[in-house]
Amino acid sequence: MEALIGTFQVGMSILFQPLNFVIMVLGILWGIIFGAIPGLTATMGVALAIPITYSLRPETALILLSSIFVGAISGGFVSAGLINMPGTPSSIATTFDAYPMSKRGETARAFALSLASSFLGGIVAVFLMIIATYGLVQIALKFGPFEYFALGLLAFAGCMGMMEGGLIKNAVGIIIGLLLASIGADMLTGVGRLTFGIPDLIAGIDILPLLVGMFGISEVLVAIEQRTQNVVPLEARKTKMGIKVFMDAVKTILFEQPINFIRSMLIGFIIGVFPAVGGATSCVVSYGFAKSSSKHPEKFGTGIPDGIIASEVANNATVPGALVPLLSLGIPGDATTAMMIGGFMIHGLFPGPLLFRDTPELVYTIFAAQFVGTIVMVIMGILLMGFFIKVLSIKSYYLFPIITICMVIGAYGLYSRVLDIWLMLVSGVMGYLFRKINLPIVPIITAFVLGPIIERGLRQGLAYSGGSMMPLFTRPICVILLIGAVFLFLLGMYVNTRVAAKLQPGKAQEQ
Repeated sequence: MEALIGTFQVGMSILFQPLNFVIMVLGILWGIIFGAIPGLTATMGVALAIPITYSLRPETALILLSSIFVGAISGGFVSAGLINMPGTPSSIATTFDAYPMSKRGETARAFALSLASSFLGGIVAVFLMIIATYGLVQIALKFGPFEYFALGLLAFAGCMGMMEGGLIKNAVGIIIGLLLASIGADMLTGVGRLTFGIPDLIAGIDILPLLVGMFGISEVLVAIEQRTQNVVPLEARKTKMGIKVFMDAVKTILFEQPINFIRSMLIGFIIGVFPAVGGATSCVVSYGFAKSSSKHPEKFGTGIPDGIIASEVANNATVPGALVPLLSLGIPGDATTAMMIGGFMIHGLFPGPLLFRDTPELVYTIFAAQFVGTIVMVIMGILLMGFFIKVLSIKSYYLFPIITICMVIGAYGLYSRVLDIWLMLVSGVMGYLFRKINLPIVPIITAFVLGPIIERGLRQGLAYSGGSMMPLFTRPICVILLIGAVFLFLLGMYVNTRVAAKLQPGKAQEQ
């Protein structure tokens, strides 16, 4: 308990510096807007902000990125309830009941339930995040070369088993990521690899243009192709959020549905901890459990509070959960945390156990930003709901040219290299094509980030052991990680099957 209090004291002292607090508020606002407008998503919001963070201090940069993450996941319920389109994939199950409730003229209640669920699920999960992160990092500090190699296998097993798209496509994504990570000078010999005679590639591919292209540019291309349009009903534009309706929603969650709340929060947090899963899976799984355990399952999809609570509590609990493997092990928990790694790396920081050892104040600041940011998100939701609804009315195709220009400027501004613009554009086209063939992008980024780490671990481990792989099967932590990799792979296959089964009825209801 003393360590927890000390953590918050250090983090709060940094967070409440005037500039940092203003940045956090702006990040929450930025995130809610990106979460509310279909086609923008939390990942794009973070991608667009990463170049901006280059001119900020590391703690301020991480406050901005984590605040955008919190705001965007929460903001997804606005479009989910108003126009039956999830602003982010994490809100897909929210549409099942929030939109029918809104169609009945209870838009304010649907928003209040979503906002209260987002707040309660996120605030409790922050404390679980701190406890879980401290526990994992104590183990990670004992890692040697073979442990890092086994950790990479664990992450790859999670990607292959849990990501949508199928086993083969996920494996192909990992191979592509490893090939991209291999471009440049060999880390031990300095020999160029896969440079194709291009001198600028000897330094390798920087993560920023790759991330912005794969996630940001490809997202814009997909949204343009789908011609996303936002049509907010006229009567819904007058919706206002008051303290009374919000407190009624809090009472409903805590006193009428405590079991649904606790179950959904745990499901969201645990799924968030698993590498490469994310809120889209957690909200659907939580919704499925709520429906299967309800005394009135036939009411789900008709505008029942149970479904909104299950979805929004789970997807907001996933945010702190996804930060656990990022901060403690250096493994991205989902697409957005994969983007956040770019924010760490452009400041010369590498998330993982060494971050706790060398710059613990940065970790404490992220903890504080998650806690306070969730509170600020609720205040904004109550006071500015009318503004967010008006923002949702903006046609998306007006925003995409501005967003694209900002991403191009950000990619060029980091190192002032035209090559980075080309890398971003090529990555964007690749990301778009991968989406067309349903090839997940997260395994590519995960392999790109972890590729150098596991390569170094394997080569150093083999040097220490005289070329023997036996330490991988005799060192206790390695064995645990390998067993965890098998478990995560099998669990992922099972969860994907459950999600597919639960999602089909939901899609039918939408139509």
